[in-house]
Amino acid sequence: MGDVALSKVELSDVTSTFHKGSESLTQFFAEQGRSDDEMLMAFDEIDKFLSTAEMLLADNKHREHFNKRANELILLIDRLMVFSSQIQHQESFSYFEEFLFLFSLWFAMSGGTLSKLIPLVNLIAALSNRIREPLALKELLVNIEVIINVTEQSIQDDMEDRDPRRPWRILLLNYAITATRTHDPALMEKTFQFLVKNLPDDLKQFFTEGMGQMEALNYPQPVRDVMEKYFQQYAAQEVKNN
Repeated sequence: MGDVALSKVELSDVTSTFHKGSESLTQFFAEQGRSDDEMLMAFDEIDKFLSTAEMLLADNKHREHFNKRANELILLIDRLMVFSSQIQHQESFSYFEEFLFLFSLWFAMSGGTLSKLIPLVNLIAALSNRIREPLALKELLVNIEVIINVTEQSIQDDMEDRDPRRPWRILLLNYAITATRTHDPALMEKTFQFLVKNLPDDLKQFFTEGMGQMEALNYPQPVRDVMEKYFQQYAAQEVKNN
């Protein structure tokens, strides 16, 4: 995509980030003279998976088991993030947040299929809101595409689902929002076309709200031009009729 290349995520980096988070949280409890059995069990479960992941990957007979366990791990990492947030331990939360993203990308790049999408969708939304630098946003956009491409087909085929909270919908909207924040018209065109194909019922609201953001946040004219084009095509006529 453009001038941003997809970087391979190494399992060693994933494991290192997890250990930084687990050690940080363990030390926090040790300093208070207490422990948490559920937390330690979660650490042990994650450690066991990471230490056997490459062996499971090497044998196609274990592919289904690998997929199932990796998706369960995504939920477990999310629980650790919630736990860190509840006890207000920002350092471990940040490590687990990074771990979730790196692990999910590594899993995706290893041929996995994502079925537990909600934790990752929530993280992507947070990252898209937090990041300001255009290059970093472009890197995030590349990674969102990785996630989109390995999402389980049954989740993608939810055109009849009208729940606005469904993770596939939120993922695609944040894909387009992130592209808009890069201020790159070509990336906007690409993601908007994907939105047109995959979320037709959301086009009016998305492009109407997008036009409002163009004014409120004083976007550059080339960015406004792209948003205006899609607004006129998919939202303006309906707005006039209503």
